[in-house]
Amino acid sequence: MYGPPKPGSKIIIVGAGCFGLATALALSSDKEKNYDIHVFDRGVIPIIDAASTDISKAVRMDYGTNKLCMELAVDAIRVWEQWNKERAENGLKPVYHNTGMIAFSDNGELSEYDKQGLETIREAGYGEFIEELSSEEIKKRYPFFETAVNNGYDIAYFNKVGGGYSWCNSSEAIMHIYKKCISNGVNFILGKESGCFESNLVDPQSPRTVLGIKTIDGNEHRGDRVILATGPWTPGVIDMQGQVIASGQVIVQFKLSDKDRRSLNDLPVWSGNVSKTGCYGFPVNDDGILKIGKHSIGYLNPRATDNISIPRTQASNPGDTIPLKALNEFREFLDTFLPLTTPLDVFYSRVCWYSDSIDGDFVICPHPNYDNYIVATGDSGHAMKFLPNIGQKIKDVIDAKDTEYTRAWAWRNKEAKLDFYDRPLLIQNNHKVLRMVTLEELKAKINC
Repeated sequence: MYGPPKPGSKIIIVGAGCFGLATALALSSDKEKNYDIHVFDRGVIPIIDAASTDISKAVRMDYGTNKLCMELAVDAIRVWEQWNKERAENGLKPVYHNTGMIAFSDNGELSEYDKQGLETIREAGYGEFIEELSSEEIKKRYPFFETAVNNGYDIAYFNKVGGGYSWCNSSEAIMHIYKKCISNGVNFILGKESGCFESNLVDPQSPRTVLGIKTIDGNEHRGDRVILATGPWTPGVIDMQGQVIASGQVIVQFKLSDKDRRSLNDLPVWSGNVSKTGCYGFPVNDDGILKIGKHSIGYLNPRATDNISIPRTQASNPGDTIPLKALNEFREFLDTFLPLTTPLDVFYSRVCWYSDSIDGDFVICPHPNYDNYIVATGDSGHAMKFLPNIGQKIKDVIDAKDTEYTRAWAWRNKEAKLDFYDRPLLIQNNHKVLRMVTLEELKAKINC
């Protein structure tokens, strides 16, 4: 049975990504509990192959019927704005950008997901944030979407500036919270040997009791609680009983000319009927980079020893790009939605790894096999927006509090849908035709 740690307890956090750093900040901000906090990771921060290490992530309140996440996002936005004020006082650029978001549907009718989301937003009293747009209104306000409208993306809604759909500079946000943790006295043990988790230390007389962790360099680190915040690597290091799976999602970037940048000057965060196409994108950043992502069932990279999917990243495989199938899907969609990209080479591409849970909710709870061990995982591709406040919710789990969130994110005693694990493999394997694209194939076809 899990119980809360005593004041002054040593707490080990494995993983210095979104969940790990947010937890460290929340724990270290509780001066009454005065926890002794130690964070381990195999890399330097921002961790090069963490999903949170990126130029942009969406900050949205639109969550279908999930009111809990919507409210958590609204609260997070208030802290994002506070962080911007703190940074401005120190002469730093903002990490949060409230541009609003336009969500497209097709055939003159909003998608069911968007309808549900708008209903939830309005019932919660945030209806003034929403503006529904006709095809003509879209073209008048955003001339660069005229082709999209003409190709059937002819209805949309806009979540206004101030309303809560924006984006964050995710890598810089990670550095911001990391520095806050340092100021709070959090101990960091980083490096491919000294900071790299190898195994749990389990009491041989009491198999349910975890005494700490062992790192690759052979050192043992004892603690009163262990928090495993290793994202998509989690099912590869501990038995998650099928609750989560490591899933590779894809992004591409285009580097724009000054002329193209000016033409997209008013581009907000957008989604191109995401429930059908999976495609979404961001405003052009200060470096002239246009980032576009595709959220789908994702790709798997099964480990040979046990068939568990584990991340394959550019940190260990520097030549990796994205699957050919994904590139073709991007090009096909963008040719009809944002043809400005058609004559452009893909500047950068990446497989970004998520920890997909069986139902899309986070898995933040005591592990059922241990009495003093917390897992914080199951990001399912939508955790980064909560960086400023998710740590307090994880702390509630550590402190054994009963809340709506701790109940929603508890261990699931249910099985996944039959097709949950049925996903394409990331790379060519025997007779599979899936493969990574070459750098030459990332170039625009009309330039070849």
